[in-house]
Amino acid sequence: MAQLPVENPAAASQRAALRIGNTIAEMGKVAAFVEVFGRTHGLPGHVVNDMNLCLDELLNNTISYGYADQGRHFISVSLRIEGLDMVAALKDDARPFDPRRAGAPPRFGGIDPPRAGGLGLRFVNALMDQVDYVRSGKYNQVKLKKMLQPPDAAGTTGEATGR
Repeated sequence: MAQLPVENPAAASQRAALRIGNTIAEMGKVAAFVEVFGRTHGLPGHVVNDMNLCLDELLNNTISYGYADQGRHFISVSLRIEGLDMVAALKDDARPFDPRRAGAPPRFGGIDPPRAGGLGLRFVNALMDQVDYVRSGKYNQVKLKKMLQPPDAAGTTGEATGR
């Protein structure tokens, strides 16, 4: 069985959490938070980059389009290692929105102008190994999972076979 690629195995069970305000300026805190978490746990760079890209897209959508008012709201972001996955969880009180239901991709060509929107969410669903959503009371809860090591053709990790 493959070993979890961590610098400090005891730290693998730790969780990290951050709460930001609903402004675009706050999003930089999340990117730094994910980078530090990845470095602390010795995570592969592509996993950290993919997670950062997806969190950026989801947070940008929530902050830009999710709130009916201009008031101050908070968004919780948590990270953890779960088995051989990096897991991020988002919780916000924005309008209900399920990111798994990305619309049709923008059209290019033809006589109609291309329709904006939906492409970023398609990236989120393509880059993550699992995207879950639930509406609980007045909160959106999104969970993203990214495998730390992609399975090889046989369905096992390369480390397990000694490659």
